[in-house]
Amino acid sequence: MRKKSSLFILSVIIFSILFTFNVEAKEKNINFKSITIENGLSQNSVSAIFQDSEGYMWFGTADGLNKYDGYSFESYKFDKRSKNGIAGSYIADITEDLKGNIWIATSKGLSKIDKKNQVIKNYFYDENNLSGISHYNIWNLLIDSKGNLWVGTENGLNLYDEQKDMFIKFCNNKENENSLSDNFILSLDEDENGLIWIGTKKGLNSLNINDKKITRYFKDSEIMPLSDDYIFNVYCDKNNIIWIATKFGGLNKLDLKKEQVEYYVNDGDEDNKKQIPSNYVRCIKAMSDNEILIGTDNGLCRYNHKTNEFITFTHNIYDNQSIINNNILSIFKDKSGIIWIGTYDGINMFNPNTFFTSYKFNPTIEKTFSDKSIMGIYEDDDGLIWFGTISGGLNCLNRKTGEVKIYKHNPNNDNSISNNEIWHVNANNNDEIWISTSDGLNKFDKKTEKFTRYYIQDGLSSNETRYIYFDSKDNMWIGSRNGLTCRDKNGTFKEEKEIFKKGGLTDEFITSIYEDDKGELWIGAALNGGIIKYNREKGTVKNYTSHIIDGNCLSMNSVKCIRGDSTGNLWIATNYGLNKFNPKTEEFTVYTENEGLSNNFVYGLLIDEEQNPWMSTNNGISKLDIKQNKFLKFNVTDGLQSNEFNSYSMFKSKSGEMFFGGINGFSTFYPKNLNQDNYIPKVVIKEVLFNGNILKYNKNITLKYNENHFNVEFFLPEYNNTSKTEYCYKLNGFDKEWVYCKNRNYGNYTNIPPGKYVFTVKARNTAGIWSEETKLSINIMNPPWRTPIAYLIYILILTLLIYIIWNYVNILEKMVHQRTFELNTKLKENKKLYDKLIETERYKNNYFINLSHELRTPLNVVMSTLQLLNRFTIDKITIQNEKMIYYLDVMTKNSNRLLRLINNIIDTSKIDSGSYKIHIQKVDIVYLVEELALSMKEFIEDKGIELIIDPEIEEKIIECDPSDIERCIINLIGNSVKFTNRGGLIEIRIFDNGDTVSISVRDTGVGIDKQNHESIFNRFSQAYDKSSEEHGGSGLGLTLTMQLIKLHKGTIELKSELGKGSEFIITLPLYQ
Repeated sequence: MRKKSSLFILSVIIFSILFTFNVEAKEKNINFKSITIENGLSQNSVSAIFQDSEGYMWFGTADGLNKYDGYSFESYKFDKRSKNGIAGSYIADITEDLKGNIWIATSKGLSKIDKKNQVIKNYFYDENNLSGISHYNIWNLLIDSKGNLWVGTENGLNLYDEQKDMFIKFCNNKENENSLSDNFILSLDEDENGLIWIGTKKGLNSLNINDKKITRYFKDSEIMPLSDDYIFNVYCDKNNIIWIATKFGGLNKLDLKKEQVEYYVNDGDEDNKKQIPSNYVRCIKAMSDNEILIGTDNGLCRYNHKTNEFITFTHNIYDNQSIINNNILSIFKDKSGIIWIGTYDGINMFNPNTFFTSYKFNPTIEKTFSDKSIMGIYEDDDGLIWFGTISGGLNCLNRKTGEVKIYKHNPNNDNSISNNEIWHVNANNNDEIWISTSDGLNKFDKKTEKFTRYYIQDGLSSNETRYIYFDSKDNMWIGSRNGLTCRDKNGTFKEEKEIFKKGGLTDEFITSIYEDDKGELWIGAALNGGIIKYNREKGTVKNYTSHIIDGNCLSMNSVKCIRGDSTGNLWIATNYGLNKFNPKTEEFTVYTENEGLSNNFVYGLLIDEEQNPWMSTNNGISKLDIKQNKFLKFNVTDGLQSNEFNSYSMFKSKSGEMFFGGINGFSTFYPKNLNQDNYIPKVVIKEVLFNGNILKYNKNITLKYNENHFNVEFFLPEYNNTSKTEYCYKLNGFDKEWVYCKNRNYGNYTNIPPGKYVFTVKARNTAGIWSEETKLSINIMNPPWRTPIAYLIYILILTLLIYIIWNYVNILEKMVHQRTFELNTKLKENKKLYDKLIETERYKNNYFINLSHELRTPLNVVMSTLQLLNRFTIDKITIQNEKMIYYLDVMTKNSNRLLRLINNIIDTSKIDSGSYKIHIQKVDIVYLVEELALSMKEFIEDKGIELIIDPEIEEKIIECDPSDIERCIINLIGNSVKFTNRGGLIEIRIFDNGDTVSISVRDTGVGIDKQNHESIFNRFSQAYDKSSEEHGGSGLGLTLTMQLIKLHKGTIELKSELGKGSEFIITLPLYQ
């Protein structure tokens, strides 16, 4: 390479951008999670935050109080129509006494929530009540170390006397210096010595509870003067340092031992990031032993005692994980260490002890990474982090100083990096860094800060280089879009074409290379090549791909990364899951989302010291615990730069620290630190729901026998990431095994038998640690009929029954004799019934004989006519048309007669079985009967019988099945014609009865004996005398008629005397 002039070297250094990253990098270590009104909060201005002894979070807003379990909110609001509402809407403070009661400071009074009894008691200001609270506007509350409740109001301090249910007042007295400096109380706290510190609008006060002595601190005090008298907040830390938040004077640090005050104010210099961002300070809370958090009207501050530096967190419109609003109203640290921040736009929360540290791109500041998408990472022996970007060149981060250097391509400088699109960064010594780009391979000399470029003409297989790997012999392997190149220790490049020729491979896009303990190379291809095993000494190549023929194969041919563990197994990341490959047995084990992987598209892969694989995906990072064969999943809420990561962007340092780069920066962590924080609270049983009722948690509950369908709701009061908390529960006495319900926070049971049970539940947090078991005794009572009293009653009843039965047997013996006599009498009567049954059987025989005759007669006529026609045909006798028509007419009439008879039989059977359906229509019954009678008139008169149609009405609309009614009328008229001699009369009449209509068919025929009237409609009865047998008939007509009339909800009546004719009267309702 040519030597460059000093001026040119200077230009290279200038082009390599250098800036301080200290503040921005540290700020981005915190990912804030937001909770707003859209998540169920009653209002976004959160002025008070508290966690009770059970683990519930409480939030005070400008519109009510909120109770939160990580899954849902329960709101308490002011309601003047309800006796169980809180005193006011605006909540200024929340605390809990030693009995578990929740106290709420509101703008209209003081409220106490008795959680056990679910009762709210309010204390309102009453100027006539001298023992009552001193003002309705309450600003703060304090439970001191002795359990006393202190209430700060707009008109003095109040000490609550629980036994007398009254308030003792401390007020300002201008004539008494041992009184409060002002009555408007804004803040309360207790120090390590038991002193109560009171912040007011006009100075700071300390109160000795024992002697009631008050010491005042002002801005103009001679000893330890304050920067401002308007005290928003007082906080006493474990070192007995008093921290004072003022309205106009910034932050004050009061050291009583040294009798000195330090002031932390904003001097107006916007470039000075190591100062408090505003002098308007509202709240203070310790984050750790060495750090406190300060809420201002211009962001959240983190102050470090040791470094004496402030780090400010403000809202970033480009980062939805930044703080939601710069106006900080309240700060709280819960039992698990989570920090909660109340703002005007909702709640922010973050975990200061997050497992991950993330460094992000921030477009709102000048001094940030050159690009947000990180494509390659490497840490050198000096602790410098080298990483490439998708379009911003090479970056170098010094985490100790916070400085970043950026190296970009300069088209006028051959010693600059060849291209700004970086894919991978690696090194095998501490003097130089190798970088793959989309236009050549680069070697960076750390001493001269010059880049040396290598291209195809230097021996590379392609200028689009991707992956860099150093084997055990210090050979450098370069994977590219078009092949594989090896650079030996002497610096000679050689393209490895034989690998692809011997393997018959077409995919030369190399994305990953790994050398196993035998010195064999495993090469991953990007498109469809799978993985290649290459033994350079033997020159052998073997290809492993995905195929559908054999299930023991790679999950997908697009390989992203290959790593090996200490047992010799290979781990392969693909765009469809993780693969474990055993080279000895050549067995593949595939892990996808179905097995618990956070996402199937796996970008990067690293192996920790315990041989567990860690994978970067499109949905966060996953760890496979090989001992438990279970995945742990982490996402942006755990502190990752984003849920999406990039290829080639992973690195494991010598110290075991892991780096994964993604679309918004990179995240680092030590796998061994995952389980260092072993704190996990017990699961809280929230409530039991049964039969629409809610029973709040109690250690023992009793349910009635019919309350054995119930749900048990629970939650783990660890709020870092509730969506990833997993639960399992068991109802001892019912469940044989634990029920694993993942992140579902309730258990459901149905039809639980009466008995005593213990519901047990536990949870596993994001670190995989199981909590202690929480237990709830559930007693399901026996039903009343299974209680001891019930069994006693059963015994008494049984005894009584035995006596009754014994007595009854005696009575029966007497009754048997009486009954024997009666049976003998009945026997004689039954003889008569028997005779009647015999007669009925005879009627049945006659019915079947008549039916057979009815069927045989038309059938014989048809058969004989057919035989006649057949003979004419055989003998070739010509038949006149008139004769042929006559014969056909005879067959047609008899066939129709046969069909009607069969239809009657079928319809009668259908009615008997209940399958017959009538089709209701609105019909003029007068018109229907007249038309039917007229159509039969010629037939009747040909028999020598006179037909009279005499309806009393002209029209009557009824609901019926017209075809069925026609059949009934035809049957009745047909019967009259059959049994009326020539010269007789048939008369048809219709009557209007109002709600019904009657149709009468009367004749002057042979008549029916009265003793047969009841059985006339029975198909097995023979009602007519022997002289009528000559007329034939099966008897089905009247039976069918009666059945059809009944289906129409009507009646049929017979009036007849033997020898005087018969009258059948059908009565039908107007509506069905």
